[in-house]
Amino acid sequence: MFKMMIVDDEPLVRLALLHMIDWDSMGIQVVIEADDGMEALAILEQHGDIDLMLLDIEMPRLSGIELLRAHPAIVQKRKPVAIMLSAYSEYSYVREAFVLGAIDFIVKSDMDEEHLVPVILKALNELQTRETSTPVVERVEEEIDRRSEILRQLISINPQQDESAYAAAGASITEWLEETNQLVAVITISQGSSEGARTGRSLRDGQTQRFIMQSVQTVLDAMSMKSQLYGKSESEYVLFCSFAAFRSESMIREKVQAAFSMIQTRLNQYVNVSISIGISDLASGTKVWYRLYQQAAHLASMCYFAGFNKVFYPESCMELGKYGGESGIEHARKLQVTLKSTGASIAQLLEQSNAQLWSKAFEQMELLLGQTWGWRPQDVHTAFEDLLWELGGLLYRKGIRWDDLDEQLQHPFEYMKSLETLDETKTWLHRMCSQLFQHIHGKTTEANYSSVVTLAKQFLDLHYTEDVNLTLISEMVGVSEGYLSKQFTKEVGCNFIQYLTNLRIEESKRLMKKKGNKITYIAETVGYLNVEHFSRMFKKTTGYSPKLYRESLISQ
Repeated sequence: MFKMMIVDDEPLVRLALLHMIDWDSMGIQVVIEADDGMEALAILEQHGDIDLMLLDIEMPRLSGIELLRAHPAIVQKRKPVAIMLSAYSEYSYVREAFVLGAIDFIVKSDMDEEHLVPVILKALNELQTRETSTPVVERVEEEIDRRSEILRQLISINPQQDESAYAAAGASITEWLEETNQLVAVITISQGSSEGARTGRSLRDGQTQRFIMQSVQTVLDAMSMKSQLYGKSESEYVLFCSFAAFRSESMIREKVQAAFSMIQTRLNQYVNVSISIGISDLASGTKVWYRLYQQAAHLASMCYFAGFNKVFYPESCMELGKYGGESGIEHARKLQVTLKSTGASIAQLLEQSNAQLWSKAFEQMELLLGQTWGWRPQDVHTAFEDLLWELGGLLYRKGIRWDDLDEQLQHPFEYMKSLETLDETKTWLHRMCSQLFQHIHGKTTEANYSSVVTLAKQFLDLHYTEDVNLTLISEMVGVSEGYLSKQFTKEVGCNFIQYLTNLRIEESKRLMKKKGNKITYIAETVGYLNVEHFSRMFKKTTGYSPKLYRESLISQ
């Protein structure tokens, strides 16, 4: 019987948790409760036999995060498995809880038996794994590595080119998945997600990959989906599924849709990344995995045209078919030629003093690019590379360098590859052309910011007290979140969140000078519905709590 402690400053929450689940039937005994982190820490100092903690994040005296930081140094022999509870989902708290070893996270509004049981089962699996001997653990790790290698082979070996090698991998996967109603989904992570902008760190780290894998697996476990998850890279995750128990394709679609909607929400809320999901057709047999992966990967790449935070099914991209036959190939070739000649025209017209000439040619290129829906993004890049070569030749003839257009731009071809959507790429190229035109003709720009950042900044300056976010602003200005986040940080000197926070805190400081304004009223007025969150952000920005800051105003 595993021993559990419930730590929450709300007695009703502790009472609800006690009676929500039949703990005894799950092999768990609730041995003690604590109403804040300080009391829980004292209990952990005295009792080294607590196996599991349901731990509230926000508590007086010592928060759940602070408790996780403190107790490993005290509890040397046994570190309880922690499941975090919170009244609201906030990325920074969730991320830090994961870093400190929490196994999962539950928002209190979702706190019912349906949501809680899968998380508890996950914790029990972790506890049972800890009790196994070291050789068994090593064998488990070896098995994980073996599975990963098999899954890698299934998506990298073309069965038409190496039938025997693929047959061996296909036979191995039947240990875990049936050969009926198979499906592959590819999850692509935006490398321009807002976490990178907030922290200045790249998303390409092991911790983020672990968070993503953990979040996806939690949803799969909760929905009892028969699947295997493979982390192909930091930005691509491949999910192999089979639905042998289902006889109706509509029922499979319903289950898949529910699962991936939840995955999308979790990754956005808890790991703070934007994703694109491509979902293949259903098929059966040991040799279909490679084809299904190719289809799902191509569908996931359609975020280049449509943006992130979308799920792409085969029928979502019906236009893909028009490029499948000989007529489609010929159409694509002609379009490539036309795009190349249009790019050359843009470069030539930039030498003319009439800006409308090159602008109209650029608009023509944008119309042509509208016909590339369904292409591989790298094929579209080819057209843009042709334009970059033309612009590079013009720069050379005029004695202008790329970093004269953008002081941080050293490798334009590499930079262009880092842009994740067609809209981002077109916006960036238009800006490069505009700045090149200004250099050639000795015209200076009146604005310090690009049009995209100018619009975003103007909107924030007027609406910062409202419920605004990066998603809303990026949709309004017509670019992806990743692109706006990068450009905003680059041009303004601070990221989107910092700029919004500074506007709100400055307004709150002004409101504090007026007598009678309560802190709760000020927090809500400047856009914070949660007064505790406002207090944390105020102290982080000013170094003072709102109360101390107001007292300092009175003493002046």
